[in-house]
Amino acid sequence: LLLLPDRIKAICILNGQVVFEDFFTEKFGPLKRMVRDPVLGQIWIHTERAVYRYNVKQESRDVWKMYMSMDRFDLAKEFCKDRPECMDMVLAKEAEYCFQKKKYKESAKCYALTQNYFEEIALKFIEAKQEVALMEFLLKKLLNLKPSEKIQATLLTTWLTELYLNRLGTLESDASKKSTYLKTRDEFRAFLGTQKNKDSLINNRASIYELLASHGDTEHMVYFAVLMQDYERVVSHHCQHDDYKEALKVLSKHKDEKLFYKFSPVLMQHIPQAVVDSWIEMGKRLDPKNLIPALVNYSQSAGTQINEAIRYMEFCVEELKETE
Repeated sequence: LLLLPDRIKAICILNGQVVFEDFFTEKFGPLKRMVRDPVLGQIWIHTERAVYRYNVKQESRDVWKMYMSMDRFDLAKEFCKDRPECMDMVLAKEAEYCFQKKKYKESAKCYALTQNYFEEIALKFIEAKQEVALMEFLLKKLLNLKPSEKIQATLLTTWLTELYLNRLGTLESDASKKSTYLKTRDEFRAFLGTQKNKDSLINNRASIYELLASHGDTEHMVYFAVLMQDYERVVSHHCQHDDYKEALKVLSKHKDEKLFYKFSPVLMQHIPQAVVDSWIEMGKRLDPKNLIPALVNYSQSAGTQINEAIRYMEFCVEELKETE
């Protein structure tokens, strides 16, 4: 505050602008002195024949605007923590500022916290060909969704899966970016494995499988199938690629009787000893009658298959006491 003979001025120390000015007539004489009550915060001014009192309220209410106009966004946000509408304006201004400065990732983080139209912001990053920033924006939006917004969550997880696959495909073809590829791959797997995202992906797994297939990403198709506990798809994939040991490993780990019955005929043809070892380990959890297709097919063949079939039948008689 500045005290002049005929007026007082309140000047903002942040930008030097006059924010308040009050004039006095000469009726009571010129202004003499100004003091501040340290307890109540009131301002007292007197002339030779009069005393004036000013109550200062919400002195900092517009400070956020000044800091925002100065592009000092952290300070602006400090002064509008309890005012959501003001915070939204600051975040939007900061997001636009970062975008203009080509700090796209920082811009995306700010935009994700605003109430601006989702489609407009997404299009903004698409037009600027900033896929990484777009992913950051979508990830933040997904994180801030309410549990009831299931449709939005499904749409975002599907879109993000597509973007991750595009990026992984681009990086994989460039040997000089192997470290970036590995980092992105880990981020993608973490994204798929997050419980909140898994709930959305389960409801839309068919579309995710189609995306993975369209990109030819068998590695992540298997990874996703394991996350979804879709072990039949995993075992089938390994069998189709002649990786029978890995297929049996999945069966042995998850101990699903129905899958044993389904895939044993194929596995018995290629790794009979390992298959019979797994059957024996499963013990009474497997019904030998349901393994007859695997046993009959190969009991007519020479070599290891016959011996292993006999070994399992002996186990059934001696250990499981099966006589029928």
